Amino acid sequence: MYFQGPVWSKVSQQIIKVLNQLPELKNSRIILAFSGGQDSVFLLAALRQISKKYRYEIFPLHIEHNILKEDKTYSQLAQEFAWDFGYECSIISSKMCPRGRNLEDWMRNERYRLLKQYQRKQKASFIMVAHHASDQAETVLAHIIRGTGLKGLKGMLPIREQIVRPLLMVRKSDIENLMQSAKLPYYEDKLNYSKKYQRNKIRHDLIPYLEKEFNPKITEKLAKLAENVQKESNN
Repeated sequence: MYFQGPVWSKVSQQIIKVLNQLPELKNSRIILAFSGGQDSVFLLAALRQISKKYRYEIFPLHIEHNILKEDKTYSQLAQEFAWDFGYECSIISSKMCPRGRNLEDWMRNERYRLLKQYQRKQKASFIMVAHHASDQAETVLAHIIRGTGLKGLKGMLPIREQIVRPLLMVRKSDIENLMQSAKLPYYEDKLNYSKKYQRNKIRHDLIPYLEKEFNPKITEKLAKLAENVQKESNN
């Protein structure tokens, strides 16, 4: 058992709430997008801890984008971290980004293309990714900045076809606290701090500014806004 205590009790309930919406989850195969960063390590540990309830099989997949010189090291670390939990992590290298394409958008599309390709190979029912409430808030803000209607305010869906995001209403601070208590290893991807990408500008500049100047709970409010719009759209 990796996690325990009241924080884990709350977080596990949020995860199970999403998983219980998947009628075919029991005894199924799951592809887990596994970068080896904090969020994906947490999701792997969490899914393993509650796996007895569903008896699913987990297949971690690390996608190597061949952008940084550290990418090979990241791949090795991801394999080591997955092995610590008893899983073999597969690695797939992506194509190089075509000249003139937006790298951020291309990486996202390529990541999902390869995840779906691996899903077909393993005959898996679902792909799970470790997006959390802060990611949701960043997505909603990005949509607002570009200009959006109600569809954009939905942000990411917890379940969209076979893509599942069990952590979407989980706070990043809760993940950090649980990982620290469990002393589980992970690595920090340098790309997450590059201000070349809009997502990182929103994460490291805009949200801290909004928290300081307007609402210290802006992340939770934006994630809740997305959840409320999703509910209203389904009514």
